[in-house]
Amino acid sequence: LVSISQLLNAGYVVLFCEDSCKIFDAKKLLGEIPVNKGLYCIKGPKRPFMGAAKVNEALTMCDAHARLGHITPDSIKYMLKDGVITGIMLDPSDFTMDKCGLCEYAKATQKAIGKMRDPLRCEHFSDKVHTDLWGPSPVKTPGQKEYFASFTED
Repeated sequence: LVSISQLLNAGYVVLFCEDSCKIFDAKKLLGEIPVNKGLYCIKGPKRPFMGAAKVNEALTMCDAHARLGHITPDSIKYMLKDGVITGIMLDPSDFTMDKCGLCEYAKATQKAIGKMRDPLRCEHFSDKVHTDLWGPSPVKTPGQKEYFASFTED
């Protein structure tokens, strides 16, 4: 994973082309990342992830879940067993976890839309308009907006 903003802040220049992303310092090309199926993919050996904790730190499943980007507990167990994640171990006294409040908050839910319309559609344009206002959003848009309004003409 490459952070473009961190490269730019460090004084590097990044150029996105049709088939690659090129990274330059003040004098020369440092690297080129090819496009593969629409994504800029860095090729190299797969190495275990070691940035989650101190060496051999015992973590609860909740802590490991939060530090590893809220991946599922089964994925954490699998990756630890296969050696994809090294440097941490799960606390045997807290090997399971309850629901994660952040994960539950992030899930959007809605009622299923029925197959039959009841009542029937309106017959003339603008007979009925449904409006929904959502907000404030916990994250602002690039334009610093916090609310979303939708209008549906029936």
